[in-house]
Amino acid sequence: MSTIQDYWLSRRKVIDRLVEEFLNRNREWEHVDLTRYILKDGKRLRGVLMMLFSEALGATEEQSSKGALAVEVLHAASLALDDIVDGDLERRGDKSAWVVFGNRRVILLSNYLVPLALRYIESYGPDALSTSLKLWLDTAEGALKDLYGRAEDYFKVIELKTASLFKLSMVLAAYSSRREELVDEMMTTGSQLGSIYQLVDDYVDFVRYRRGQIKELEGSALYLYQYTDGNPEEIVNQTVAKLKESYEQEINRIHFPARYHQLIRGLPDLLMAAMLSEI
Repeated sequence: MSTIQDYWLSRRKVIDRLVEEFLNRNREWEHVDLTRYILKDGKRLRGVLMMLFSEALGATEEQSSKGALAVEVLHAASLALDDIVDGDLERRGDKSAWVVFGNRRVILLSNYLVPLALRYIESYGPDALSTSLKLWLDTAEGALKDLYGRAEDYFKVIELKTASLFKLSMVLAAYSSRREELVDEMMTTGSQLGSIYQLVDDYVDFVRYRRGQIKELEGSALYLYQYTDGNPEEIVNQTVAKLKESYEQEINRIHFPARYHQLIRGLPDLLMAAMLSEI
């Protein structure tokens, strides 16, 4: 079995193909240009997570494809809206969608993409849809807390705003593989991976702020700074270590096939490396 980096790169190509096929099916739509812009590029981490755990639980690529596409569409729509709220001019090294296409069009298109993605998820059954709606509501609540929350609620903020979509990736792996009895376990591992990802992301913002690469901290990165009195290294290191330990214990309880052990165990380091590469 290849390394987790190799697996990620190969599955990212698969997800890029799924996105392209989705766009081609809708190529006559008048807003396909904006949709393509919102969905282009990206690490595809959430979709890759969904495909990896689906595969490890016995699903085929065909069974996992709708879920992987859905989480990437939801993630892209949420980022497009976040850029408007935050006034960010750039996304992934290019102009933010709202800068190119305008606020109103991006808001309306993003609001359209969300139920479209949920319709793909509905193919896994009513429980999958119900769980996804709950997690999307958590994501929305997290976005509110990210703007109007408090430093003492830092860990709750990142659980809602970031870990919710990681949870969604994981529970869809259970539904796509017809292993519904593992939904709670998948929810837990998604929470652990999502929290690791956001902790490191916020720490990267802190480092860039300290170096003068960004003018000010915002949202959860600011809350982390305030919560730790401007010295987040120890809290970040300790919390990430605990989360990795808990993650290891959780995946050991699920008993994945041996050929997937290395890939699944390597996920926390992959997520951390993806964020630390931006320093």
